[in-house]
Amino acid sequence: MKREHLLWIMGTMAGAAPILEPGQGAEFEGLRFGLDGTFKISVFEDLHFGEAENTLWGPEQDRKTVKVLNTLLDNDRPNLAVLNGDLITGEDTYSHNNTAYLDQLLGPLIQRNVPWASTYGNHDHQRTLSGSSLLAREKERGPKLSYTESMLPGNESKIGTTNYYVPIYSSTGGGNPTLVLLLWFFDSRGGRAYNQTKPDGTDVPTGGWVDQDVINWFNAEKMGMQQAFKRTIPSLVFVHIPTHASWSFQQKVGIDPNTEPGINDEGVAPQGDACDEQGKCSYAGLDSPFMKSLVETDGLIAVFSGHDHGLDWCMKWSATEPLPENDPGTGNDVFMCFGRHTGYGGYGTWTRGARQIVLYEEDLGKKEVETWIGLEDGRVSGHVVLNGTYGVDRYPTVSGIAGEGDGRREDSERD
Repeated sequence: MKREHLLWIMGTMAGAAPILEPGQGAEFEGLRFGLDGTFKISVFEDLHFGEAENTLWGPEQDRKTVKVLNTLLDNDRPNLAVLNGDLITGEDTYSHNNTAYLDQLLGPLIQRNVPWASTYGNHDHQRTLSGSSLLAREKERGPKLSYTESMLPGNESKIGTTNYYVPIYSSTGGGNPTLVLLLWFFDSRGGRAYNQTKPDGTDVPTGGWVDQDVINWFNAEKMGMQQAFKRTIPSLVFVHIPTHASWSFQQKVGIDPNTEPGINDEGVAPQGDACDEQGKCSYAGLDSPFMKSLVETDGLIAVFSGHDHGLDWCMKWSATEPLPENDPGTGNDVFMCFGRHTGYGGYGTWTRGARQIVLYEEDLGKKEVETWIGLEDGRVSGHVVLNGTYGVDRYPTVSGIAGEGDGRREDSERD
């Protein structure tokens, strides 16, 4: 782990504004658990601002998405918002205006002083849109609220942009609290190379998985933290495109609507595909190194993804029962969850919403998380506790909950 990263995590989060409660120490500038011992995260998936911007339909969808954000933020009042990929439908926008769509997205967060952290998705990496330009706009709009970083320098087409972590600290300790939780963010890429075209004028695709250079960085950071802190630090992971483990569970084990409640209306489209010159793609195991690194991460509780708008269930990746046709087979009992499609851009007619995550400081060592989908109409869907008996515990089934939206995009347009 680089020295500057260690100093940063052991100290404060430069430039980030805290949400502190009385008695917690105003001199501390990082994120921390509240005095009630909770930390709440709202995960907004697949917002797709800027889609079909040259039509009457497009701007109206953006207005609806802003309304969804306002409603959910007021309902759930998170300590942190995670923007988990496909913030913008980059291929529908132009270089001169695409990052300006972030102003609409971030407005509700800025108005409420809610910190946020982003991953970028395949639609955020396009010929006319770069991850670095999105990151610069985030920092410009929310210099004291944006926790989004790019800790690993390199070619964005190869490694992506949003590879970083955010430390979360204890509720006690005044201005010198204890590090109790890590939030890891990874860029699964999968879009198009910025400002590049093939000789025939078509876009240049980028790989849709977490790159090996990023995995090497992740492993080095974990080792450095273990050496520095001499203890296991519980963690969560956020990445836009799900791993193949979710596909294997869905297709080979099966989603039980009572033990894995949630929408299950389409097949998982995972990381790790290889594509030929004609654009025909098939799974090639290219996300196996990332999955191996995840299951070898001591203290990892859960991984949260989006990308597939018709899915919002959670699964437990068993430490003892191997997943068929997946490498690695066993998963150290880590939970793999989908969020809810939040934006009115993008395909699908399901009621919009966001995954809510509540962590209890006293339960971090138990690898336990409470989570549900908060819907724009105020209802709650798929309220579960991810714990040692998840996968056995039985919950009410989740209906399709069809909502407003015209389903303009087909499933095949996710790639």
